[in-house]
Amino acid sequence: MSWDLFVQDWGNVRTLNEIPEDFQPQPIGTRSEIIQKIKDAEPTVNFEFDTLGVIENEHFSIEFNMGSDELLNSFSMHVRGNELAIPCIGNILKHINLRAADGSNGEFFNTDEATEKLENWIKHRNKLLE
Repeated sequence: MSWDLFVQDWGNVRTLNEIPEDFQPQPIGTRSEIIQKIKDAEPTVNFEFDTLGVIENEHFSIEFNMGSDELLNSFSMHVRGNELAIPCIGNILKHINLRAADGSNGEFFNTDEATEKLENWIKHRNKLLE
């Protein structure tokens, strides 16, 4: 199981609930541009395939699912591990100047609040795996 974050241009809204039904996100850049920005932010990322990247260490892993289109409207991050992934995620999002929707709670990812939310998700996951 992973903690899933969905990255795109969300417009000028404070919450996901404020997004109008007719909202059309703008492209966020080419796949190669976004990959380069992620590599600039986190040099340990491995994009062996240009549609999938991975940061992996003893504490966490983050998979970047970029899709097959060259012009990207979005991409997803699938996070496994502990709270040490949070600063890494925050650094990437800051570097690419985009926000991520948190698939576990329907809110925007917020570095300051994410540790508690991730800890709750880990407890939930562990109960499911018992």
